[in-house]
Amino acid sequence: MNEFEQELSQIPNFQFIHEHLFTSGQPSLEQFQHIKEYGIDTVINLAFNDAEPHLAGEDKICAELGLNYIQVPILWETPADDQCLFVLDLIAHLVQEKMIWVHCAKNMRVSSLMYLYRQYFMNIDMPTAQELLHQIWEPNETWTGLIHAVGLQLQGRKATEDLQHSLMNADQFF
Repeated sequence: MNEFEQELSQIPNFQFIHEHLFTSGQPSLEQFQHIKEYGIDTVINLAFNDAEPHLAGEDKICAELGLNYIQVPILWETPADDQCLFVLDLIAHLVQEKMIWVHCAKNMRVSSLMYLYRQYFMNIDMPTAQELLHQIWEPNETWTGLIHAVGLQLQGRKATEDLQHSLMNADQFF
């Protein structure tokens, strides 16, 4: 582990998802500097500005460091599945060309979405995805329901894509 990786691993609830995607709880100013030095170019914050913990002026700090900054706050008590799908699609799009750091206050919101990301965007099996989620927390009833609702939508999307793909292949034989 090099110096930067050692520094990044000190951020609360840090998780390496893949070479272009990292997650954590709230980084400090100094930790954002390390994030930038490591090569991350985009930060996505899923927490509100009054979350605990939070970093006042995070948007300005990121801008001054030259980091792209996107904030999509997700309500803790009533998370919206369409908002979560938006974030998952945003991440899937951005990681093709960018190095992304996604965080919230404690990495609980983010880790719930990463559970789904690992399964539906990285094709990681459910037990492995669940084990990685449980390194951060065991979702409560609200977040378990959200995970199921978003998971069903992602399953439906995947089934539609698979069907379209098989129909396109069938057309090639006629």
